[in-house]
Amino acid sequence: MAQEKVNLIQEKTNIIREKAGIIREKNNIIREKNNIAQEKANLLQEIGNLVREKASIDKIVHENDNTVYDNMIHEKDTMIQEKDIIIQEKDVMIQEKDSIIQDKYHSINEKDGVFYEKDTLIHEKDTMIQEKDAMIHEKDKEIQRI
Repeated sequence: MAQEKVNLIQEKTNIIREKAGIIREKNNIIREKNNIAQEKANLLQEIGNLVREKASIDKIVHENDNTVYDNMIHEKDTMIQEKDIIIQEKDVMIQEKDSIIQDKYHSINEKDGVFYEKDTLIHEKDTMIQEKDAMIHEKDKEIQRI
């Protein structure tokens, strides 16, 4: 009986360790996701700068008809499109990280369920041990009376 309780406590400890490992993985993934989101924010900032540059060039083009400026506008448009593609890739990466995080939450919830079951078993074993102790105590009283 006592050995079963020890085994259950060891299993419970292992579950806690596994859960801690999953939480560390989840935190690492969240950090990666935050880094990707920061990269995305930086790209959006770059796009904003490119749009402003393009607007400045566009203003000059309206004042002076020149193919050099037209080429510059085309370059800015190309750069903006490239940044947009990278942002879309970052969005996909963020979605993938979110999916992994959800899996980690699911895994943690499963571990919590097993942990609760082990806790319940340990409590039941404790109760049984206490009942056995009470019976032994009663037997000792009977033996002492005899």
